[in-house]
Amino acid sequence: MSPRFVRLAVVFYSALLLLAALLGALGDANVFAPGDRPLLSFMIGIATAFGTVTSGLVLFYVLPALRALSEELAPMLVDSARRRDLILISVASGIGEEVLFRGALQPILGLVLASLLFGGMHIGPDRRYLVWTLWALGAGFLFGFLYVWTGGLVAPITAHVLHNAATLLIWRRSRRRMAEERNNESLAESFAVGPER
Repeated sequence: MSPRFVRLAVVFYSALLLLAALLGALGDANVFAPGDRPLLSFMIGIATAFGTVTSGLVLFYVLPALRALSEELAPMLVDSARRRDLILISVASGIGEEVLFRGALQPILGLVLASLLFGGMHIGPDRRYLVWTLWALGAGFLFGFLYVWTGGLVAPITAHVLHNAATLLIWRRSRRRMAEERNNESLAESFAVGPER
């Protein structure tokens, strides 16, 4: 992941945040409402992220299409990425998307339409990305439900940011571990001396 990509991502998610603020100003609504019980909402967000990350890992091992997509995207997204860049993108995407889709759009359009738009924003270039789009659609409904349940953005932002960060960091770590294992196997094979025949 190049520094230019990280900068573009931050600019994009900042633009979503500004769009949400503009929609809020036009509609005289507080698109940044945290909810009535922020600490409880924060804990709910953490628990939700634990569930979504665990579910994602299970799906990764169950669905060959997801593993193939992961292999294709990893060199561009995580193999050369710095930990801090992955965390920065996770924070920017979680805040930008949640403030726009939950804080600004969901009160106007409702849970279903806002969630469908959120899923639509995650459509890939071909049908191999359908699993990612469906996952985003489900996440949109889940985060939208958290927004309704807790009355604000703390729970969905927490769940979204932690899900993205944990997923990217686990992905990066597993890729590095696999690369180390391959290197160790190559070294072991190069030093192995068999009997001459």
